[in-house]
Amino acid sequence: MKVMIVESPAKAKKIAGFLGEGWRVLASMGHVRDLPVKDLGVDVEADFRPTYAIVSGKGRLVKRLVQAIVEAEAVYVATDPDREGEAIAWHVLKVADLPKDKRVYRVTFSAITKAAVLAAIATPRPLDIQLIDAQETRRIVDRLVGYLTSPLACQSLNGRYSAGRVQSACLRLIVERERAIAAFEPETYWILALNLQADDQIFQADLHQMRGSDIRFTDRTPLKKLVNLLQSTSVWVSHMARATHPIQPPPPFTTATLQQVASRRLNIAPDRVMDVAQHLYEAGMITYHRTDGVSVAPEAQLAARAFITLTYGERYLPAESPIYQTKSVSAQEAHEAIRPTDVSQQPTDVTEDGAGLYRLIWERFVASQMAAGQVSVTVVDIQVGKSRETPYPVVFRAKGRVGLFDGFQRVYQDEDEPSHTPLPDLSIGQSLQLVESVVDEKQTRAPAHFNAASMVAALEQDGIGRPSTYASTIKLLLDKGYVGLHEKHLKPSEQGEALCDYLVAHFPTVFDVAYTAELEANLDRVATGEITRSEVLKSFWAGFHPHLQSAAKQAAAHLQTRHTPAIPLGERCPTCGGELLSRQGSRGAFIGCGNFPKCTYTRGLVEAQPLHLQSAERVQS
Repeated sequence: MKVMIVESPAKAKKIAGFLGEGWRVLASMGHVRDLPVKDLGVDVEADFRPTYAIVSGKGRLVKRLVQAIVEAEAVYVATDPDREGEAIAWHVLKVADLPKDKRVYRVTFSAITKAAVLAAIATPRPLDIQLIDAQETRRIVDRLVGYLTSPLACQSLNGRYSAGRVQSACLRLIVERERAIAAFEPETYWILALNLQADDQIFQADLHQMRGSDIRFTDRTPLKKLVNLLQSTSVWVSHMARATHPIQPPPPFTTATLQQVASRRLNIAPDRVMDVAQHLYEAGMITYHRTDGVSVAPEAQLAARAFITLTYGERYLPAESPIYQTKSVSAQEAHEAIRPTDVSQQPTDVTEDGAGLYRLIWERFVASQMAAGQVSVTVVDIQVGKSRETPYPVVFRAKGRVGLFDGFQRVYQDEDEPSHTPLPDLSIGQSLQLVESVVDEKQTRAPAHFNAASMVAALEQDGIGRPSTYASTIKLLLDKGYVGLHEKHLKPSEQGEALCDYLVAHFPTVFDVAYTAELEANLDRVATGEITRSEVLKSFWAGFHPHLQSAAKQAAAHLQTRHTPAIPLGERCPTCGGELLSRQGSRGAFIGCGNFPKCTYTRGLVEAQPLHLQSAERVQS
């Protein structure tokens, strides 16, 4: 009997149906070993050696797995094709403690189809130690950051707090965005447009330039003068340009782009997107959904071309299959983009849970393999003046856009694609009738609040975390109450702001966005063998440990201050009338109001105030 180990029961059941007799497919239910929950589990002095323990509640499962593995004639570990999957495979085999002569194979596939699974079994490989090192390095850094900073935050902030390397960097982005919005002061400005008539058609031209420069009116006085000047002018077409432009299809989805588009179009949170995608993957309907690559397997491209030709006609087929390049600077591109495993299974054929997400993935993939659209763009410059011989130094511009061929847009409409706005037939020198001048008051806009989709985009752009962690990072901040949803916007709570401020003040490097991205890049270099696990960990600790020591001293002083009792002085607060108390702060004794934090009155404790000292002595005696 041969044994194959995968992560989930659904995946195991699907693959067992492909393999038939002579095989046993078992699920590890994710990780079987991890760092201990109640201990740090990392020996910093021994080159950051980790100590692993069986995941709580998995004792019986691990025994069954080990027994099956030991009894099997050969073991195939088919966990997910990424660093986490490689680490799960390694932990399973470590727990089994197999003899060296046991036949063990690592197999990976990006789609749960019979062809993909059988092809993987035919081409096994050894475990990739570099991928395992990269995953272990990340796990150790995250454990050191979380377990060592969280208690200090709790002591210093007088509450229950937990920090995390990636989650706290994400929280910082949200806090800083909200503060930028709060500090933003809008500026009022005005724009000018002309409603013009050519024959029987009216169109609009916007003020483009004045005296050869772009202009935006922040004062209405010169604008009024210009509007008055335009009341008795000639208007004519001074320049025209028309060109045909291709509209290229978007690439198929990566994890990040799927989360963003699904959040906007289907109104579902990123973590729910990943749950549904997991279901579709395990059902064999889509390829692996944790990827930052945009490449497509040649056989999938050939199948798509045949489908497009048959369904839409050869006009919708590009001369060659397109090749896409990711825009993410941190992309690993180890796997294909997300696509349907069988393009002939159309969205109308799917009625089960996940039909909406499947439709989105299918449409985006098919569109990515189709011909570009074609659009005609016309740019018209409008001149004004007392006469054509004496034009004013003012140029208005109108733009027209007409679709010539829909191409991929027959299947998938990009949200950012501008609408078609045709212009009337115009010619250079043609006179136009001024219908009216249109003045529109505007205000500069503050930065936009983060929502789930834009947060994922920011994390990807800044290189924070990995696509597979974006959804769980946002969910964690929401679950812990550091961030709340307000009309679909992510806004930090007071607790979240307090934690962010504390971490940025005491650990300025570790929770810096650029540093977080740099660490991710170093983890990639561990995975490719450019640097070692030890080098990354030593470099991290050299920067982290001094800040940790300083924060620990401050937390200890704060804890001592909290345990020093306040002494009533028998005097009333001049601000609110509350009782004044002698308190101990981190900088020594002071007098403060007993109604703090509602009242923030304080003053120094000075020897020249005998009443206060006598009151203190009387209380102590």
